[in-house]
Amino acid sequence: MSVQITDCTIRDGGYLFNKNFAPEFVKCIMKGLAEAGIDYVETGFLQKNVTGESLVYKDSGDVIKYLPDDRRNTQFLGFCDNSRYSLENLDDYNGKSFKWLRISFAQHEIDESLEFCKGAKNKGYFVQFNPMDSISYTDEAREELIKKVNAVKPASFSIVDTFGAMDMIDLVHIFKQVDRLLDKDIKIGLHSHDNLGLSCALAERMIELSEETGRDIIVDGSLYGMGRGAGNAKTELLAYYINKHCNGKYDIQKLLETIDRYITPELKNLNWGYDLPMYVCGTKHAHVDNVYHLKKEYTCTANEMYDIVETLSSQQRTRYGTGYSKTDFSILDRAYEIYKEGNK
Repeated sequence: MSVQITDCTIRDGGYLFNKNFAPEFVKCIMKGLAEAGIDYVETGFLQKNVTGESLVYKDSGDVIKYLPDDRRNTQFLGFCDNSRYSLENLDDYNGKSFKWLRISFAQHEIDESLEFCKGAKNKGYFVQFNPMDSISYTDEAREELIKKVNAVKPASFSIVDTFGAMDMIDLVHIFKQVDRLLDKDIKIGLHSHDNLGLSCALAERMIELSEETGRDIIVDGSLYGMGRGAGNAKTELLAYYINKHCNGKYDIQKLLETIDRYITPELKNLNWGYDLPMYVCGTKHAHVDNVYHLKKEYTCTANEMYDIVETLSSQQRTRYGTGYSKTDFSILDRAYEIYKEGNK
C-alpha cells in the first residue's frame, strides 16, 4: 500500500483571497511543494466563467505560467466543481500542464460527473473523483455510487468532509464500506475540514485503516491548514506522520521554509482555523456561509448561531441541492428574525 498527499493550499487557501493570489505567491508555493516532494498539488479553479482572478482558469493552458521548471516527481492537478465547468472547455492533455483533474460534485450531479470523468480520461487525464459531503449519503446510495464509479475507473475516489462534520466513527464506517466495494486499483482519498479539530486525526486514522487492508490512499492537506473557515489538515503534519510511520520521504524543512516565507506573513491579515462559529458549522452540518452571514449582518454570537442554524432544514444548512440558491440568504434572515422575536 502507498500513502500520498494532495496539497490544497492554492485552491482552498485561494478562497481567502477571493481566488486572486499574487502570481509570484502562487509560483513560490508550487515550487516549494514540489521541492518538498508533495505528490499532488492543486493549482486553482477551472471555471466556465473566467473574469480575471489569478486562480481561475478556462483550461490547462492558463496554468502553465505558474508551474515550476523542475516539477520533480510532483503531479499538478486542476480542480473543477461540476456546476461551474464543462467537458467542452477542457483541452486535451498535451504534456505541458497538469495531467491530473479533480472533480467535485453534489449528490444530484452524480451521473453528469461520471460522464465528465469518462470524457476527461479520454482526453488523457487521470481523475480524482470527489463526491461532496460523504456523510450525507446513505449506505445504499453510497453503494450505488461506487458501482457506477467502478465502471468508469477514476484514479481515486475520495471521502469528503465538506462541512467539517465527520468524526472518527463516521470515517471508519465509510472507509470500510468504500474499501470493501471499490475496485482495488482505485485509490481512496480523504479531504477534510477542521471544524471539529479532527482533520489530522482523521487522516492518521485512515492511514491506519489502509495499512490493515492494503489500500493505496491519498490524504489532503494545506500548508499550515490554510483554507476557508476552519481550514484543512496541515500538510506539514501529514508529511511528518507519513515520514515517521510509512517510510515517507517528504522534505519537512522545505515545507517549513515555504510556510515561513509565504504563509506566516499572511496571518496578520487573514484568519482561518478552528473557532466557535466553525464549531457550529461542524456540529450542525452547515455551510460556512451561514455563520459568516449571521456574523456579518447581525453580529451573532456562536450561541445564537447554534440556535438559529438548528431551525434550518438539512438542505438549507448545507446550501446545496437542486433549485437551491447558494447566494440567497432570505431563509436564514427569516430564521434570525423569528429567533430574535422569540428571545425579546
